[in-house]
Order: sequence, then C-alpha cells, then structure tokens
Amino acid sequence: MNIEEMNPNDVQAAVKRGSIFVDVREPYEIDEVSYAIEGQLQIPLGQIQTRMSEIAKDASVIVGCRSGARSMQACQFLAMNGYANVKNLQGGIMGWMSNGCPTK
Repeated sequence: MNIEEMNPNDVQAAVKRGSIFVDVREPYEIDEVSYAIEGQLQIPLGQIQTRMSEIAKDASVIVGCRSGARSMQACQFLAMNGYANVKNLQGGIMGWMSNGCPTK
C-alpha cells in the first residue's frame, strides 16, 4: 500500500483548505509539544480502530506523530478501512519543528 507523504509546509496549507489533521501521539507527548493546528483531532494510535468514526471518510486526512512511523501505520489502517484520501506528515512533529512550523 502506497501512502503519500506531505512536507510540513504543505500540510499547513492543506489544513487551511479544509483537510483534517489527526495527531496519533500519546497525550503525554502532546503535552510536551503540540502542533499549532486549529481543529486537529487527537487520537492515539492504539485507539484509532475504535475512534476512526470521528474522522469523516470523505475528508482529506493528514496524520502526524513524533517521527512519521506511527502516523504511517495509522494511514495504512485508515486506507484499508475505506479512507480514500489519507496522507502522512513526513517527519512527524520532529520534521514539523525543524521546518520552523508553529507549535504550542
């Protein structure tokens, strides 16, 4: 399964155009540093199966984590469950910060 990756700057623009951003990190990780993305969903990877109904199937979905590995797993799971437009944030929050993107 081939999941497209997006660079952080493209993610910011996509969210402004209506894409949904899902952070699959654990709450303690989000407490340390969080993406400054309005309206993001926070669904830890271990809960993605039981909470995926919170994500609109017809939406453009971008998934992020710490480094890009867990979010890729979430993207693959969502794609296998009928989500047609799922992309992975390249480099996760580490890539996000190294590109100078806003955090809180």
